[in-house]
Amino acid sequence: MRMFIVLAVALVLFGAESLLAQAPLRVPRLSQAAKISQTVGLSEVSIAYHRPGVKGRAVFGDVVKFGEPWRAGANEPTVFTFSDEVTIAGKKLAPGSYRFVVFPVKEGEWGIVFNTDVKNWGSIYEAAFDTLRFSVMPQAGPYEEWMSFSFADLTPMSARVVLAWEKVRISFVVEFNTLGKLQASMGTWQLLNSAARFALDNSVYLTEAMAWADRSIALDKNARNLQTKAELLAKEGKKKEAITVAEEAMQVAKARDAKANTAGLEKLIDGWKK
Repeated sequence: MRMFIVLAVALVLFGAESLLAQAPLRVPRLSQAAKISQTVGLSEVSIAYHRPGVKGRAVFGDVVKFGEPWRAGANEPTVFTFSDEVTIAGKKLAPGSYRFVVFPVKEGEWGIVFNTDVKNWGSIYEAAFDTLRFSVMPQAGPYEEWMSFSFADLTPMSARVVLAWEKVRISFVVEFNTLGKLQASMGTWQLLNSAARFALDNSVYLTEAMAWADRSIALDKNARNLQTKAELLAKEGKKKEAITVAEEAMQVAKARDAKANTAGLEKLIDGWKK
């Protein structure tokens, strides 16, 4: 009986050791991982990084050395991923993933680098893989204990990337060719009309929007794309032409469905007449 108990205990211990071998123990990291992404028009930018804390230290000049490459985070490299070609500081960068490196200086502009080596440890930097370099001027900001990235000043074509830690902020704008993506995706009257509505609602690409509305109408004239054209004409200040096209939209709608709801069009026409 005693031998049986010894064997049972041994088997339990062996099984526990096997489980530990298969699933190694993990503990929280001091600088925890974070991911942030932002859709810009029809494109996307994402950032994967680790967030160090101030923890009562003198950060810039001590933890982050002036004149030396900084991974803009901790642990593994900070990695930016762009779904499409992006323009930063007037320079184009191909879609893909890039190591993000910052060169802080005591006074003046800081250097920013996008580097294609994303596999090595975060503190390993090789300039031979640099793809894009530019400079930004750091700004003062509210105290932030944990380093963070965020997006600001969002438009259908661009967004401002902001890095904040302690009382320092650096930022730069990323721009995507939303117009090119729109034009490449079109093919049906619905897509053309949607693109024209997008431009109308955001007050961008208005010249192209009128052409998209006309192409949509040429493929299938209906109340929806006629209304879009009418609103574009009104936005240009051509109220008389807008009323004519809107009235045609009402006629087309009622011809297809005698019970069609044209209250929205009637309201637009009344407003333009006034």
